[in-house]
Amino acid sequence: MIYEAAFLSDDVLIRADVLLRKGADWEMVEVKSSTSQKPEHIADATIQTYVIRACGVNLNSIKIGHINKEFLYTNTDNYDGLLSEVDITAAVNERIPEVKDWIKELKVIAAKGANSPMVVMGEHCNEPHVCPYQSRCEALLPQFDGVPINLLPRVGNKLAEEWQKKAIFDLRQLPESALKTPMQKMIHLAHTLNQPVINSDLPAKISSYGWPRFFMDFETVQQGVPMLLNTKPYDAIPFQWSVHQWVSPSDKPDLNAGKGFLEFLSPTMDRDFLVSLLSAVGTEGPIFVHNASFEISKLTNLVERPSCHDLKLPVESLISRIVDTLLVVRNDGYYSPKMNGSFSLKDIVKAIPTSVDYSSNDLLSGGGDAQIVWFKCTDPNTPIDEKAELARRLKNYCAADTFAMYDLIVYLENPIDAKSFDIN
Repeated sequence: MIYEAAFLSDDVLIRADVLLRKGADWEMVEVKSSTSQKPEHIADATIQTYVIRACGVNLNSIKIGHINKEFLYTNTDNYDGLLSEVDITAAVNERIPEVKDWIKELKVIAAKGANSPMVVMGEHCNEPHVCPYQSRCEALLPQFDGVPINLLPRVGNKLAEEWQKKAIFDLRQLPESALKTPMQKMIHLAHTLNQPVINSDLPAKISSYGWPRFFMDFETVQQGVPMLLNTKPYDAIPFQWSVHQWVSPSDKPDLNAGKGFLEFLSPTMDRDFLVSLLSAVGTEGPIFVHNASFEISKLTNLVERPSCHDLKLPVESLISRIVDTLLVVRNDGYYSPKMNGSFSLKDIVKAIPTSVDYSSNDLLSGGGDAQIVWFKCTDPNTPIDEKAELARRLKNYCAADTFAMYDLIVYLENPIDAKSFDIN
């Protein structure tokens, strides 16, 4: 058995994930992190096969190994059944004659000083993988200094394509009849006025929420190869929460005074997560969460685990108190041109007074970075000092999210720079 076996032929270098000797023959297994065999895997394995055979290796069996999403990790270090193997030998042999032309075409692009291929940008820039050179192509496009129609959520690209045929490219020039939903009309109004707008009923709605008020955020990790017992590949496992509490109107929370939970590989992490969270939010008062469907799904999954069954009722009570700030802003009616068509928390805070600075080098850039930190902190080769620093930054990042929601609610109750309008 050879891992990462390297071969070179016709200036093409490949590394086969796994080569297995089968008597006088060899079998190749290309291992993918996806949960199924995909069409692009055939082309990948075909190039590998072409180069290996050109080096004189008798490669007669080609397989794709992909993650078995139904695998349940129940015994420590026992991963039997994690990978599913699909024999693609026939499909590869059928495409082998194409490889010479692929190499010929690609060598032109790979040559030193070669010009970039002139291809119009489109959906192919992100399928089957995201092209890392998109910023170069975008820099060559004509610069538009207006408000593009495609910033409208969900329907923007379709509307932009429809109205460019009528020589209308700016959102502000769209007729009112083209805007079908209150959200679209709200975004159109804000960009037309070039100032924030807020539904006239929203400040009163914010004031009606009870006390104390809580602000909550989770971080999760998805593992292709599970490390936590009784989890499946790519289960989103919560490993961190942050909560800020606002006790009363006369109280002012402090960014550094929030509560938090952070654990990486504890065998009781699931239960500890819930028990500590229930203690932090008590039994009364709204709990503000941005894009709450994510947190609700994680809580629902946790109480289905055997170690947490007895916590189902208090967790359901917690869920009933959740207020989704994403829906508050998007549906109840607040928008600023600085949000640029997005209702993510990081874009909303660009438009409101806040002490949270997501551009700070001390904060992580998002949930993806949080997952990377989790993997670094569970890597035995990571130095202890580095783990401590990463954990500190992780705590600060999660706390920034919950405090940003506090700043948002404060602002929505008294939006001094926003123009009032009737969303209906």
